[in-house]
Amino acid sequence: MAQDKSNHQGKSPPISPTRRRVPSNGTRDPERTRRNLMDAAYREFSIAGYHGASIEKICKRAGVSKQILSHHFGSKENVYLTVLESAYEASRSHDPELDLDVLDPVEAMRQLVCFSFDHLRSNRAFVSLLGDENVHKGKHIKRSKKLRDIYAPLIAKIALILQRGEEAGVFRRGIDPYQLYISISGLCFFYFSNAYTLSTALDVELMDNDMLNARREHVLTFVMSGLGVPSPDDPVGLKAGALPGKA
Repeated sequence: MAQDKSNHQGKSPPISPTRRRVPSNGTRDPERTRRNLMDAAYREFSIAGYHGASIEKICKRAGVSKQILSHHFGSKENVYLTVLESAYEASRSHDPELDLDVLDPVEAMRQLVCFSFDHLRSNRAFVSLLGDENVHKGKHIKRSKKLRDIYAPLIAKIALILQRGEEAGVFRRGIDPYQLYISISGLCFFYFSNAYTLSTALDVELMDNDMLNARREHVLTFVMSGLGVPSPDDPVGLKAGALPGKA
């Protein structure tokens, strides 16, 4: 299946670990300085983790002094929390472009699943950052006053898609939107967070493009089958009326 990625070119992400530093033009520009610091910090935290990250390296990459970083953020912990929040915001920043409300529920869910996989495929630093924060049991992100607001529209959108799918008779009834999102996230995130150890254990290169494409297709088929949508290869096996929870 061809990858149905949305075109997000031309829109600058709020934070990026690979974006080049914007050099100074000789005038004071706090916004430019803050963005350079955020990008540099994202890169450093995703590589070294919170405890291993070096403030000196962040400042050197951003082209500023430690005093400037302290002026903008106050402490290493505050920088880290801001990076976490901005990375989460970046992960959801293209959601409005998906037009999930105008697509039929099956296609809307397909788009959501594919986008979830593609975002992690293109943003390995996000996987590393979240992995490190989970090692610390979410200690820093618990301080966030933004995270729930970032995810609330997504969960509401999933709930609406499920409702429309139930009403159209294409999804089985009673699927919890929170559980569905966790399942989609888990199917995608686990692959990338454990790809290197699994590649060794299974003697297969999971980060090879062919394997990534195969995993994407598997995740999509798995989720849609769970919703009660027949696979193109098995158009009879999952009829709407044959599944528990379907009217």
